[in-house]
Amino acid sequence: MAVSGLIVVLGVVLGVVAGPSVQAATPREQTAVHRVGKGESLSRISRSYGCRIADLQAANGMGERTVIYPGERLEIPNCGPGSSSQGKSGKKNGPELVHHRVRKGESLSRIAQRYGCSPDDIRTRNNLRGSMIHPGMELVVPRGGGGKAAVEVKKGQSVGKPQRGSLTGGVQLPSDRAYYRRRTARAYGASHTVEYTRQAIATVRARYPKIHRLAIGDLSHDGGGALSGHRSHQSGRDVDVGLYYRRKPSGYPKEFAPGTAKNLHLGATWELVNALIGTRKLAGGVEHIFLDYELQGLLYKYAKEQGVKRSLLAEVFQYPRGKGHAGTLIQHVPAHHDHLHIRYKCPKGDSGCK
Repeated sequence: MAVSGLIVVLGVVLGVVAGPSVQAATPREQTAVHRVGKGESLSRISRSYGCRIADLQAANGMGERTVIYPGERLEIPNCGPGSSSQGKSGKKNGPELVHHRVRKGESLSRIAQRYGCSPDDIRTRNNLRGSMIHPGMELVVPRGGGGKAAVEVKKGQSVGKPQRGSLTGGVQLPSDRAYYRRRTARAYGASHTVEYTRQAIATVRARYPKIHRLAIGDLSHDGGGALSGHRSHQSGRDVDVGLYYRRKPSGYPKEFAPGTAKNLHLGATWELVNALIGTRKLAGGVEHIFLDYELQGLLYKYAKEQGVKRSLLAEVFQYPRGKGHAGTLIQHVPAHHDHLHIRYKCPKGDSGCK
């Protein structure tokens, strides 16, 4: 046998023994959990999420196994830019996915219209045979591109400034098993404030289905205006949200609890923050997050360990450049060591919102 032929044979043998090289998925990439339905294949699920089969195998420690069973839970990696599912062109192989909890009165077509996709897209990604959905149901929904808002952003609701304003036609944050409303009379906000917040929490629950309920503090009064205990929260664009912990603190979620390096569930808390900052370029998305500088440091280090790009960390965190560093999305404010203060942007073109 010629030397070249021997080399080819050895290469084939070694390839069979070693198998394909699969890069392990990091916790940063995992964004959802999929329960395998009857008749589903790994190939079909991978296509639904815009991933490769190898991405799902790596994320779930499956090696080269392709056989899956009904009821099996699969971690779904984020197959967006920078993930292993990218082609050589650097473009992602599918649309951005969001998690939507069905509300009373919603239909599949209405949800599809909101997110800029088709009912068939939602049916395919959620293994639905028809159009029947029910309140409380969790759906994975492909979101349309072009910076389109994932929620309805209405003009004329938030009037004036957060420190001196009012709320017109605001909506109340609905009851939900994923969170606890500490004061329902103060749980009113602009539509996009409520919906973006609910979406972020749903994203955490999809990644950590057994995580405890999240404490929700004040948004605004129905009608807005001055709110005792706050300088802002007057125009429906502010919401105070608690943190996630390894073990639920005593009294939580009825009361906020200080976060520390020992008690914080950094994975779930970062998932919440990451979901929020993911809206920053969307209409009505997050404008600022106010958080204690030390807690910023804990989240910064965690995100860095997960491989989050330094450019994003520099855009988002003041840490490690100091409390006075300006221009970042997350800013230090005293007495914010036990919750996030989230402020959303005004609707584009709404001259009455400041």
